[in-house]
Amino acid sequence: MRRLLDESIRMIKLSSVTERGNEELANYVHGLMVERGFKSQLQLVTHASDEWSKRQFNAIGILGDPLVDRKTRKGLLLTSHLDTLTPGIPESWTETGGKPLEATVKGDRIYGLGAADAKLDFLCKIHALAKFREKKLRMPVYLVGTCGSQEGMFGAKYLIKAGTLNPKFVIVGGATDLRVSYAHKSMHQFRVSIGFQQIHRDARGFNRGIELHSFGRAAGGAFPALGVNAIEQALEFLRVAAESGFEIRYTQFEGGAACSQVPDRAKVGFYLSSHQFEDFKRFFRELVRSVEGNDKRFRIDLGGVGDTGVRFLPDPVFACMTEVVAFFQGIAADFKKVQDPAYEVPHSTVSFGKLHQGMSSLELGMDLRLLPELQPEEIQRHIQQGIQAIAGHYPGLNVAVTRERVNPPLTMTPEHELVKICRDSLEDADLEPQADKASQVSEAAHFFQAGYESVVFGPGVAQGNAQGPNENCSLDQLEQAVRVYEKIIERVCM
Repeated sequence: MRRLLDESIRMIKLSSVTERGNEELANYVHGLMVERGFKSQLQLVTHASDEWSKRQFNAIGILGDPLVDRKTRKGLLLTSHLDTLTPGIPESWTETGGKPLEATVKGDRIYGLGAADAKLDFLCKIHALAKFREKKLRMPVYLVGTCGSQEGMFGAKYLIKAGTLNPKFVIVGGATDLRVSYAHKSMHQFRVSIGFQQIHRDARGFNRGIELHSFGRAAGGAFPALGVNAIEQALEFLRVAAESGFEIRYTQFEGGAACSQVPDRAKVGFYLSSHQFEDFKRFFRELVRSVEGNDKRFRIDLGGVGDTGVRFLPDPVFACMTEVVAFFQGIAADFKKVQDPAYEVPHSTVSFGKLHQGMSSLELGMDLRLLPELQPEEIQRHIQQGIQAIAGHYPGLNVAVTRERVNPPLTMTPEHELVKICRDSLEDADLEPQADKASQVSEAAHFFQAGYESVVFGPGVAQGNAQGPNENCSLDQLEQAVRVYEKIIERVCM
């Protein structure tokens, strides 16, 4: 356990946010696999996005003879993604002293970015495989740490398309609390674009600049109710301000880091006229005092007078944006009418994950997690029609919606051979052989679509933990996960 813990602390320290690339982390785990005698290589993963670092790698390790022809499926693939979402506001990481990459052990738990999703799960797999490096295997074991999980799972997709491996079974790492997840929801991400022409400041006296900062709580997109959405919080503040009689001219909207994560921060830049400026400061102070905790949710930075050359957004932009948000909130309310209690969140969900302002547009990122009972194409048509109707209210704006990313559902059943193998292995490890459905999405769906039996399994809890501040995992579960992986390898490959 000492070595596993030391390597866990080291692994959490290494940068893992998708957009920055995973080269350092991939090199580290490649070294761990070489030390243990695996045949190991790094696979450079190419992608088309200019927003993310090009230094993205899959780390591949092999035990046993990997030589199979393209038609023969042979062996066991154990895979986990090495990348993580942004940790968000450092101060929210109270258990690590505001340092998400500083692993902290308290009692039976280790805290840090990726502790549950899913960096430490990959270490558990390395430790399990090490037991078999001197043994003769009848089928090979493949170990792959993938990149790009948080931005379209491009590492896993690249691995499948490249035909690098052709296993019989695939076990994908995820925070399942040591339960076998054989099914999960699908994910559909939509981008709503509100195009406009910025206008120069007119002569009406809007010359007092203000920046409103909104602070929430990050959470995984599969569990939006467990987070505090900083973007929606900021928009609600501005709605109340407008209803209180303040005339506001907007210059900037920004919020969130990834569509698949409840945003914990947002920023809005705007101007007031001089005669409303003091009133607004009083309004802000009173609002902050009126509700407990508001002093931590909002902050304003006051600019100077004048600021010539400011370009305002057209007045209808804010109204259009709030109508779009209300439309998706209505969809979320409708989703609650269709329930499946087999999931932790028993209904489909909507999360407003990202708000970005470009040169001439606002872009809103919406993350939908759908139950298999719902028809994605029907929902897409409903969204397109709804946004088209909203666009008709604002002839001076260019409003459009695009479905940017889809992750399919995982639709394995308890009767599949791999599910039975995993449950039997849990019993062999003296653990409850639990199997269920999950709300969070994973690479397993892509492997299953490609024809491989695939499940999700790993230590740590997803709901209210993974992809949020103070992410943690039980040390006992890390040891138990190693034991379960050993039992699975024995059943499949010995």
